Amino acid sequence: MAINLRREPFRYTLKEPIMFEIFILSINGASAPPKPIQAELCDISRSGCQLSFPLNLHVESNTIRIGMNLLLFEDPLYLEGTLRWGNEENNRWHYGVQLEIQQGNHERLSREMRMLAGQGKIMVK
Repeated sequence: MAINLRREPFRYTLKEPIMFEIFILSINGASAPPKPIQAELCDISRSGCQLSFPLNLHVESNTIRIGMNLLLFEDPLYLEGTLRWGNEENNRWHYGVQLEIQQGNHERLSREMRMLAGQGKIMVK
């Protein structure tokens, strides 16, 4: 029998990616112009997510903070986080985001993920 040593919360993979806008808040601590970037949400957990868009931001050599206006199910969320890794796949860059969730948004995010699961729009990974 396999033992689950997972330390992170379960990650929920979206059956169909959700389109939304991200904003680069800062690069290496310097503010960035608030220009929206169209991105796709690929998966999400209570502590992070994976998103993709067609720009290489060189996360291996930069600390990049982003803001996201996200509508998962019915309650719009604004989340911030830091890009942790990036890799290219099919001419799109996929990034792992470590979320920094404000106290009041933890329950809202969990509720939105439960609603998506109830509608069969996500799979537990």
